Formats: sequence, C-alpha cells, structure tokens
Amino acid sequence: MDSGPWEILAGLRVERVDLTSAGVIAAGGVLTPLEVENDYTDLFPSLHVNYEITRDIKARAALIRGVARPSFGEIRTSVAVDDVSETVTGGNPDLEPERAWGLDAALEWYLPGAGLASVSAFYRKVDDVIFDATTVITDDRYDAGGVDRTGYDYATTLNGSDGELSGVEFAYLQQWDFLPGPLAGLGFQGNLTFLDGEFKTPGGTTSAYPGMSDTLVNASLFYERYGVSARISYQWRDAWLDEPSVGATDETYWDATEQLDLSLRYQVRPELTLFFDANNLTDEIGRRYQGATNRPIEVEGTGRRYLAGVRFNF
Repeated sequence: MDSGPWEILAGLRVERVDLTSAGVIAAGGVLTPLEVENDYTDLFPSLHVNYEITRDIKARAALIRGVARPSFGEIRTSVAVDDVSETVTGGNPDLEPERAWGLDAALEWYLPGAGLASVSAFYRKVDDVIFDATTVITDDRYDAGGVDRTGYDYATTLNGSDGELSGVEFAYLQQWDFLPGPLAGLGFQGNLTFLDGEFKTPGGTTSAYPGMSDTLVNASLFYERYGVSARISYQWRDAWLDEPSVGATDETYWDATEQLDLSLRYQVRPELTLFFDANNLTDEIGRRYQGATNRPIEVEGTGRRYLAGVRFNF
C-alpha cells in the first residue's frame, strides 16, 4: 500500500515440513538401522513500513517472523559409538529449527556517486537456538547390540532456549566523484557493527552465541577509473565463542583477528584484464584458547597469499 511518503507491505507465509531421517548406529563393527520421523508447520507473518522523509533520506522498519532450519548433517540419524571411551558422536534427528521474531529499523541517506550512509538496528527473540555441544544420553535409542549406553557422552547438535540477539550497524559507501581530475575515482566503503546476544542451554546455563563477535569493523579504500580497479581492505573482529560448555572455564574461544587484503585490476581491452591479489598482508595468526587467553589450545596460520594472472573473456 502506498500513500504519499508512506509505503506499507504486509504478508503471511505458511510452510509445512515432513522429515524422515534414516541411518545406522555404528558400534563394535556392527551397523544397526535407525529411523526417526518429525513434522511441523510454521506461520510467517511480516510487516514492512517505509517512510520517505526527503527525496534522499528514507526510514524503514519491519516486524518479521523467521526460521533457520538445521542442516542435513545436523539432523542425520547415523552415529558412531565408542564403548571404550563411552562416547557417541552424530546428528540429532529430533532437532527443531530456530524460530524468531524480529524487529528491524534503519535510517538511510542516499548520496551522490551512488553513495549511501546509514544506521540500522535489529532485535531478535529466538526459540530453539541451534548449537554444537556435548550432552549425556538418557534413553535407550542407541542401545544397539544389547549394550546399555545410558550415561554416555553424546557429541551432537542441540536446541537451546530464550535466545536474544541485538545489534547496531553504521555504514558508509561512496565514490568521491566530486574530487578533481583523476582523484574522482577514489571512494570508501566501510561499516562498524556492535552485536550482543545470549541464550540458555538445556542445562539452564546462559551462553553467548558461538561464532558471534561483539564488534566488527570493515573498511575499504578503492579506486575505479581509467580501466584501473584497486581496493585495499581491512577487517577486524573481536574474540568470539567457538564452543559452549558446561562451565565458563571450559568454553573455547577464538582470539580477536585482523586482516589486510589488496586487489588490483587493469582492463587492457574489453576482453583482457590483468589482475593481482594479495591476501592476509598482516600475516595474521589464529589463536584458540580455553576459558582465558593464557590457556591457548590451538595456534594456526596460513601466511600471506599472492595471486597474479591474466583473464581473457571470449
């Protein structure tokens, strides 16, 4: 619906999923078939509202209902059993999808040179948060071969509860074509993002979201003119949780990282381009630690990477 500076769009989507997961229990050299079924129906209402403050400034807001379904690997039935260490590793066919109510808001200012300056915010209330963890088996589903495996550790994917996510992003993109002469090819693209979120594990422990950093920075200075395309990009992210655990001292994290990349292109002719890429110029090293930074458990580095060549389009 359009009315003057207002634009309103509402909708409703219905989805039904019927799932059958068939696999095997691999224990003691014996494969025992196992099949699990699940089904569910979801309603997804949405409401989007846009308001044109001026010709170049727009405000947007949205209320949405969404879902993020687990991967096939996460809901696989097949498991591997180790009776010596009393562990079971595999998927979780009972896994529910993540369901969330979301609220988005943004203020956008459209600039010359196909530019955009914006500030946006979001909030998500998430049910059945999906995360990898180790739990304890409490039923007889995996008691193949007459072995009672109740109490074994089960490394799998689980559903948490009471998840909340929120964030604010400041973004800017513009080619500075108002500059004189060759400088008109210069431009900048960048964003600064602040995130916050937590959920509860099945045991009632409050946990951060795996893979989520509190602060993200992306910045690129580029040049596009006279057949030359050049870009130098910087990325930085705060430390993030790798794997939740029962106790805070057992949780594993990746330390904060930064990376500097360079990309150069020169179009000799419409069909012929020379290129050069240099990645990880800062020679960044990834560090994973348990509980605190003075307890490192993994250090990895890929070094700098350079790639040059000629691209011809027929």
